[in-house]
Amino acid sequence: LLHENRLRRSPRLNKSNITVTTTPVDKLELDSYPGDLGQVITNLMENAMVHGYAGLSSGVIEIDISTPRTGWVSIRVRDFGHGIPKASLDKVFDPFFTTRLGQGGSGLGLSIVYTMVTRTLGGSIRVQSELGQGSCFTVDIPLHAPEQEPAAPAALP
Repeated sequence: LLHENRLRRSPRLNKSNITVTTTPVDKLELDSYPGDLGQVITNLMENAMVHGYAGLSSGVIEIDISTPRTGWVSIRVRDFGHGIPKASLDKVFDPFFTTRLGQGGSGLGLSIVYTMVTRTLGGSIRVQSELGQGSCFTVDIPLHAPEQEPAAPAALP
């Protein structure tokens, strides 16, 4: 999943001179929602490219995976860019919160990530950041995602 994600982003990464590193991980199988997990990783990488390294000539995005406790996986996406101001840290997952208003940012990327992680994947997400030191998003999800209830059929008018 990480390899595919990096391949899809490679033209933008190369253009931005951003390198993505991943820690080697033993075989890890998840009974989860790969589309949603892929979208979470994509949004976190995009966030690092667009916000973390805005205006910089190069950068590194580290993706580390670990199994901190039985039945769970931890995915850490870290950049070494601008960082997030302390006043904004509590708002980054709020819908429509953006620091790029009028510059193409909708403020939905991290809100979507939060919803996918906490609802669909059954996990949690947290962020740590200091100005000038970059940001680190840590996603903790169970190896076996909770089953989703099928959506109720739409009522006909």
